Amino acid sequence: FFKPSNTQSNCPWKGIASYHTLEVDGSENKDAAWYYPEAKHAAKEIEGYVAFWKGVTVQE
Repeated sequence: FFKPSNTQSNCPWKGIASYHTLEVDGSENKDAAWYYPEAKHAAKEIEGYVAFWKGVTVQE
């Protein structure tokens, strides 16, 4: 479901976020998932977790 993306963004207190494009059933949702591979000290508890946006619903 995850395709690598070159997109990054910077948050002053969380650090640099990396993104993934989601591909489900042949449809792409560009940069709809992001995470902080190396979060700054103030945000260490979110390091490595993936967040979603752009209409993404996660189901089991």
